[in-house]
Amino acid sequence: MKLPDKIFALRKSKGLSQEDLAEKMNVSRQTVSRWEVGSVSPDADNLKQLSNIFGVTVDYLLNDEYETNEDIHQAKDDKTSPSKNKNISQKALLITAIAFGVAALAFLIKAIDQLNIIYVILAVVDAIMSLVWIILYERIKKQSKDV
Repeated sequence: MKLPDKIFALRKSKGLSQEDLAEKMNVSRQTVSRWEVGSVSPDADNLKQLSNIFGVTVDYLLNDEYETNEDIHQAKDDKTSPSKNKNISQKALLITAIAFGVAALAFLIKAIDQLNIIYVILAVVDAIMSLVWIILYERIKKQSKDV
């Protein structure tokens, strides 16, 4: 469903006239009419206002793939769902821990190859950082299971 159709359908579902919506948004009725026929699109600030008035996300308004009321609720749930953010954070921590581990291994190989204490120190520091990131990862993983 396209943005103009969504604005029209959402306005109707809230029982608002074009004049009512225009008043809430501090725009003219003609502006709302232009949005609904698709001759003009709302700017970012107006999209945020529409999102708040209709209880949907801006993503729902702009994404033509969202068609039904079920999609509205899914888009709203996605916006407020912290689990997605936690999963991303967990993955980022794990990737960082692995990167530090690989760096530690590389420095250790370089230290053995060149018999240089600086590379040994760098390898130890990276190994410690890898452990720190793994501990953080495990704590966040445990917290997300407790919630």
